[in-house]
Amino acid sequence: MQDRLYDASQFVFGIVEKAMANSITFTGEGHLNKNFPTIFVSNHFTRIETFLIPYILYKKLNFKVRSLADHSIFQGVLGDYLSAVGTVSTQDKNRNEIILGDLLTGRVNWLIYPEGSMIKSKKVLISKDTFLVEDENGLHDIFTGSAVLALKSEILKTKYIDALNNCNIQIIKELQDKFFFEDKSEISYHNTQIIPVNISYVPIRRGENALSAIAHKYIEIDANFIKEEIEIESNLLLNSQLHIHFSAPIDVKDFILNTKRELQMQNLDIKNETVIDTAKVPLTNLMMNEVYKNTLISFDHIFGLCLDYLGEANFTLSELKARMYLISRELRTLETYNLDKVLNANLYKLLNDESYELFDDILSLALKQNILYRLKNSTYKVNISEFKNEHDFHTIRLKNTLRVLINETIILHELHNTIRHQMAKSAKEIYEEVFYIIYNRDKKEFKYDYNKFYSVFKSKPKEVGRPFILFDSNNIIGCVISHGYKSAPIEIEPLAQYLFDNGINVYAIRLKGHGTMPEDLRDVSHQEWYDSFDIGYAALSGVSEKLYLCGFSTGGLLALLKASNTKNKVDGIICINSAISLQDIRVKYIVPTINILNNFLSLFNADIDTYESEPEHPEINYKLHYLTSIGELKHLIDLVNERLEYVTEPTLIIQADKDPIVNPESADIIYNTIASGSKEKYIVHSNKHVITLQTSVNQDIFRKIVDFIL
Repeated sequence: MQDRLYDASQFVFGIVEKAMANSITFTGEGHLNKNFPTIFVSNHFTRIETFLIPYILYKKLNFKVRSLADHSIFQGVLGDYLSAVGTVSTQDKNRNEIILGDLLTGRVNWLIYPEGSMIKSKKVLISKDTFLVEDENGLHDIFTGSAVLALKSEILKTKYIDALNNCNIQIIKELQDKFFFEDKSEISYHNTQIIPVNISYVPIRRGENALSAIAHKYIEIDANFIKEEIEIESNLLLNSQLHIHFSAPIDVKDFILNTKRELQMQNLDIKNETVIDTAKVPLTNLMMNEVYKNTLISFDHIFGLCLDYLGEANFTLSELKARMYLISRELRTLETYNLDKVLNANLYKLLNDESYELFDDILSLALKQNILYRLKNSTYKVNISEFKNEHDFHTIRLKNTLRVLINETIILHELHNTIRHQMAKSAKEIYEEVFYIIYNRDKKEFKYDYNKFYSVFKSKPKEVGRPFILFDSNNIIGCVISHGYKSAPIEIEPLAQYLFDNGINVYAIRLKGHGTMPEDLRDVSHQEWYDSFDIGYAALSGVSEKLYLCGFSTGGLLALLKASNTKNKVDGIICINSAISLQDIRVKYIVPTINILNNFLSLFNADIDTYESEPEHPEINYKLHYLTSIGELKHLIDLVNERLEYVTEPTLIIQADKDPIVNPESADIIYNTIASGSKEKYIVHSNKHVITLQTSVNQDIFRKIVDFIL
């Protein structure tokens, strides 16, 4: 049996080691200093933290730490392991002396959980300036033991150093014997410090996995609470990000001196016992405030808090996503809390009507736990009774995960003010705010790129490349429009203005790398072009009852690709002169001196990486080509070909019959491949490629597009 347990433990640690390699993040590591005797004080959510966190601190940061553990787990192989690595039972009669001895000598540091035990519900409250936490026995004050030990360590250190200076052998020996000095001359002359530590897990989920299967195989489990711990904690190890934040150290000696000054100002006794009694609660509150305020705020936190403030109101998923986007942005602006890295500027992708794993996952959890239910009209409602149900201490993590996360934030007042502020806005206000935020961000990105690649002699005016919107809040129809490869938004300005004059709002996007200098395009991927289109979609979709996607040339490919990926289908697509393969692009557009495609493709193995061709509109388009960019165009074309069959929306395909750049047969391929039930080819008699700027034909094209939309 012993061998089986040993083999199992080795396998488990192998899994844990592998999992930890990719899932542990730190902030505040700069606050660690091995020269100072340190008490780490931390929140306590899982049983595994007792031995896992000291192991991580040593393995990842080379910081030796011992910890206290509940006496109940000092049994069998686990008890032997804990004792071997220096963990001390909470019922060890010498525990305080062991800790103080380590702090006096500085030989090893300590990790203590002032909450006293695991706080599975994560409920933290403040009552009369004192923190309260909830364990299986109910609410209780945070324990002051760690603060007392820290205070005593400095007081005893002063006493010991004084005895050394005065050669008081009796006191020296008493202290050495009582606090287990291994080296008779051993003492740390550095002040004891307290470093508050917050441990956060993202996400918290349940379900069977490799570790839980091993535990059930090798360990006899009768109690339901043990089963719950195995299921939750094994998932945290294998499937969650573990984030550890170290706050700035609290100098205990300075805290003692400040306490003495305050006592003296009040003409009160400054004996050591009085100082400890006076300082222990404020010191505990100071360090635990640092612990709790540095909780890692995650996507799941924001989701749960939004539901909490929605109350009985019906809502759509798009509205919820828009509110979450604005909340995330406001929190980034506040810079008050530690935010999960996913809550960044790219969270706009939450709004693009495509699968978003974080949202889909937490929505699925809320539905499974009966926190949410869906109504017939595709709106949702919070099941308030289930959402408020905290079940019991040992089941809340399994049955109401979002409530656990909300409990963790109760004392984070600025976070709640931010949520409350955004949730009080109407849906119309939310969508319009998102619209302008995304547009302003888009403009800033263009300004940055333009300035980065600016050339006094070669740069075109900013008006050529800047993205623009034409927006009236009274209009209910919107259209995202994209220019073509090597071009800029001004290429589609006449079309955009015509649409707007006919009551259609427009977001004219700038494809990444365009509208500045050719060098800007060199290292841009086709995914970044798609993201550029996505930005316009995310902005305009919320403020439009009907939404159309339109693109010229390469922009048309992006419109088709976007339509193929959306969950809530758009109302229509317009693609203009869009090539569906490189063979459909006339050779002279690429390299005028090469006459067949195979020779062109062979350039990818050549030494040259740039070449020039004369565009129809040199005042707009780049002359210089990069082979890498043509390669990205090929990737985009290949991807669109794979997705054409998923395009089901009404589609208008416009093609010039004598297009010098795109083979007109490309329109036939698109028409025959898409799955749209309503589709039309509109052939324009023109020998130009950029027909949106050809005044002899563009008015007819624009009218055709407006008729298609309206």
